Amino acid sequence: MKVTGMNSADLVSALYDSTTQSSGKKKDSNSIENLLTSNMSANNPAMAKLSHKAENKDFYKKALSAADQANELLHKLNDAKRSVFVKSADTEDEQAREDYQTEAAKDIAGLLNSYNTMISNLMEAGGSTNKNFLSELNQLMKDYGKELSAFGIAGKEDGTLALDAETLAGADMDALAEAFGPEADFSQKLTEKMDAIVQKTATTVDTLQIYSTAYSNSGSYSQYDYLKGIYDLKA
Repeated sequence: MKVTGMNSADLVSALYDSTTQSSGKKKDSNSIENLLTSNMSANNPAMAKLSHKAENKDFYKKALSAADQANELLHKLNDAKRSVFVKSADTEDEQAREDYQTEAAKDIAGLLNSYNTMISNLMEAGGSTNKNFLSELNQLMKDYGKELSAFGIAGKEDGTLALDAETLAGADMDALAEAFGPEADFSQKLTEKMDAIVQKTATTVDTLQIYSTAYSNSGSYSQYDYLKGIYDLKA
């Protein structure tokens, strides 16, 4: 792939496309050289404008870390074979059931804590995509507000969730399973949205790394070898 005559905005777009194209598509090992060397004198103000997006990189990184943690707990709770809800239903030992209930409450509390951290950082990062995610999550929590309130979970105006830990700790295990367990409607819908957020946010973090590395304070490409390393890693 030979690329010439691009402005900086097109360069960044092409660079990102080159590093994120599907694995089944053959990549030209000379693409990165063409993209960078043929555009050293491109429109720096445009590139600088794009590089400002990197100011939100830390918010995206924190959002991604929290989303990963929340998603891990969510998948653990609704695992059809290894979930504590499945284990609890398969035993008649009362102590074991109490232990599973305690574990479920702990995991749900951890899920909510990570969820709130994710929400706060997505809000700080801003952007239309994040606003859409936040809107969808707010609507989901409203749709299941009555069900969640039985466990001491309530939506707040800023999109985060408040938790009454005592109410959650005393919740019935079967009722918890109906909300957070395998095949539960709420759990499945939240998992779908969280999976999308993790995937999109991870891509954004990668993109912002390219922006922040490709453009130096002087408005030029200062880390050619690093960029080429990114390309080679993904190639």
